[in-house]
Amino acid sequence: MSNRAVYADTVATIALTAGAILAVLNLPPVTARAALAGILVLFLPGYALTTLVFPATKETRLSVGDVPSAFVGNNTKHAGVPFLERAALSIGLSVALVPLFAWSLEVSGVEFLAPNVAAACGGFAIVAALLGGVRRLRTAAETRYVVPIGTVAAYRNAAHDRSNWDNVLNVALVGAVVVATVVVTFALVSPASVASASYTQASLLTEADDGSLVASDYPQNLTVGESGELVLLVENYEQETTRYTVVAQLQRVESNGEVTATSEIDRFSETVETGDRWQLTHEVAPSIPGENLRLTYLVYKGDAPENPTIESSYRHVTLWMDVTEGGDSDAQNTVSSVESS
Repeated sequence: MSNRAVYADTVATIALTAGAILAVLNLPPVTARAALAGILVLFLPGYALTTLVFPATKETRLSVGDVPSAFVGNNTKHAGVPFLERAALSIGLSVALVPLFAWSLEVSGVEFLAPNVAAACGGFAIVAALLGGVRRLRTAAETRYVVPIGTVAAYRNAAHDRSNWDNVLNVALVGAVVVATVVVTFALVSPASVASASYTQASLLTEADDGSLVASDYPQNLTVGESGELVLLVENYEQETTRYTVVAQLQRVESNGEVTATSEIDRFSETVETGDRWQLTHEVAPSIPGENLRLTYLVYKGDAPENPTIESSYRHVTLWMDVTEGGDSDAQNTVSSVESS
């Protein structure tokens, strides 16, 4: 048996993984990329793992069918995982590994996008296949696993001897695997192609004593001229580099929701890479007194209009506060929530 035959599937696994990664990175979503991405996510990681875990075609262990022989130490050779069972196990293991890959990306702070998913699945498959090749090298030549030729034909012939019920179950299993492959491929490998995945997130926070950002302890009770520090966080998930403009306003709002007075505090602009965030630390010093004044940060993509409003903004966050004349320290905070959109 040549080394080419022994390591043919290992080499094929690595080559197919590399090709699938290139397809995910360079081809449009609805092309051969979809098929290769499905193989990359739902087959190759599991198959590479079976190569690592099951390097032999046979294993030697104590017989479990003959209980007394286990006590006298008789050894019996049992077949390892055959090709078709190995292929089915590969799909099951790959599906089980997907949440692990997603968790790894989340923990490492990497965004769940097609290139990152491909890197996680492909990297695991290549490493496992290489380690599996090493294990085969250390396995006795007569027991090394080799992809059998004619396995599919032999399985087809054996199927004629099975009951109709068994054949129906096999067809149902294949159909379920195909459906799962299609759904998971488009849901996981091409998340960036979904239009709803493009968005911007704006949050209003404060900095705690330890330097962390928290959604509490807002400066909602100030006097005219007194300043309070806030942190506006703008996160770019637009799938492209975006220039943002932020307008900070202090508004007097009547009980019916009508804005009767607006004081523009400042304007800021920043270009943010996709997947990155803009952390804007802002000192707020109200110049007008009043109860239930609304501090508003209006976020626009590109330039802001001359007369910005909440209705015209792309995103906005607001904070209600009481501002009193200097020397009055008895004002009460009547609203304790931050509104965002």
